[in-house]
Formats: sequence, structure tokens, C-alpha cells
Amino acid sequence: MSSQKKGLGRGLEALIGEEEKLIEKIPIDKIVPNPNQPRETLNPETLQELVESIKQLGLLQPILVRPKGDYYEIVAGERRYHAAKTAGLKEIPVIIKEIDDQSAWDIALTENLQREDLNPIEKAKAFQYYIETFNVTQEELAQRLSISRSEVANFLRLLQLPPEIQEEVRRGNLTYGHARTLLGIEDPNMQKLLAQKIIREKLSVREIEDLVKKRKIRNEIEIPEIRSLEEKLEQYLGTRVKIQPKSPNKGKITIEYKSLEHLEEIIRKFLE
Repeated sequence: MSSQKKGLGRGLEALIGEEEKLIEKIPIDKIVPNPNQPRETLNPETLQELVESIKQLGLLQPILVRPKGDYYEIVAGERRYHAAKTAGLKEIPVIIKEIDDQSAWDIALTENLQREDLNPIEKAKAFQYYIETFNVTQEELAQRLSISRSEVANFLRLLQLPPEIQEEVRRGNLTYGHARTLLGIEDPNMQKLLAQKIIREKLSVREIEDLVKKRKIRNEIEIPEIRSLEEKLEQYLGTRVKIQPKSPNKGKITIEYKSLEHLEEIIRKFLE
């Protein structure tokens, strides 16, 4: 493993190198964001806190950029850049370094991971993009980021979830633990129904794990108004009725009967 790879888990200091930390100020309008930044969203509350801090104290930590034509592209420090721009700064301190695409991604991804700035779906997409773009294995990516291969694999599996569930994870309505538990269910429609139940009832990961282990998912998930329909059928047929949804649009109905005469009576009501 190269010295560069070993340094990735130790932060920006190790990546840049003390001898290359030549800080200078450049106009903020000469800086452009990285179009492939791993982080897709910025928390507006924490961003505003940083804006207020910059207004009072200035931008204390430089951002890392690389030359890109007539401009400088951000490698690390995009959140600080946006906050400084919002705060009205005309120029900001930077470290300018010639960095290739893969090394730029190494740095941006590592910085975000260390600061826990990425939500689980952003992290999963970043891992996938890195593996596909730079043609590396999960093991090689794990080594570059100083994390375990299983951690890389677990995040990549989140991308197997339906888009609707991924969006709820991205929004923070479902946690990483919730998402991993949902992966234990094969039916995508059941995954969606259980995700809705988690959000609606604010269920913990442990509660969902118990449902999955005990195979009680179908009995526990209720589509809104299902119970009302069961009661109407029970009143009309005069017997117990159970509606078991398999998806938002499919399922089965179980109707109890006590004798052949009772069954014939139920059938006659359907034929009326």
C-alpha cells in the first residue's frame, strides 16, 4: 500500500503534507464547486451557524482547491465555501494543489466521512461512483478509506432498496439501522409497507428486527382503512373476515365458515 493510501484515514493534514500547506487568499468568485461532490445536501441549520461564525471571526480554516482552467475547483471544504459566500466574503484563504481526479475524490470522501457529513444514501452512492469510475474493488476502496470492506458492502446494499425508501433515509425519516433491517425482507412492496409503518409509528430498529425475526410482518402491517373494510364485510356476511395485504394493491381475503350450510349462505350473499 502506498503512503498516500495509508494517509487517507488520517485526515486532510496527512493528505496535503505540511510542506505543501502554502495558504493564500483568492477571490471567491474564482472558485467553483466540485460537480461530483459526494455530499448532495447541506443542513441549512448548521450551515447558518457557520455563516454567523464566519461573519464574526472570518474563515479560520482554508479550503483545498485545484486549478481548473481559469478557475479553482473545490477539493475539500465545500460547506465552508458556501457559508463564506453567504456571509458576503469577497476572498477566502485556500491551499492550491495539483490533484488528479481520483486523489480529489479520496480527499473529498474522506473529509466528509470523518466529519459525518454524508447521510447513508449519499455515502452509498459515493462508494458506488468511486468503484465504477476508478475501477477499484470494494476491498481497495475500503483500504483507501481505512474502513472495513464489510462497511463498504453494507452501505452499497442500501442502493438495492426501492427509491422511495432511499429517499426517506436521505431525509432522515429512516435510519441506517432501519434501512439495513428492511434489507432482510425480500418483497419490495413489503419493504415499502414496513417503512411506512416505521415512520408512522416511530418504531425502533429493535422493534423492527423482532417483527422480521418472528415473521409477523404481514400480520403487523395494516394499510389505512383495511380494518374498516374488514368490519363492513363481517357485518354483511355475519362471520369473521381477515384481509391480508401483500402490497398496496394486492392481498388476500380469508372468510371463516362453520359448516357447509354456513358456506352456502355466504356464497348466496355474494351472488345477490
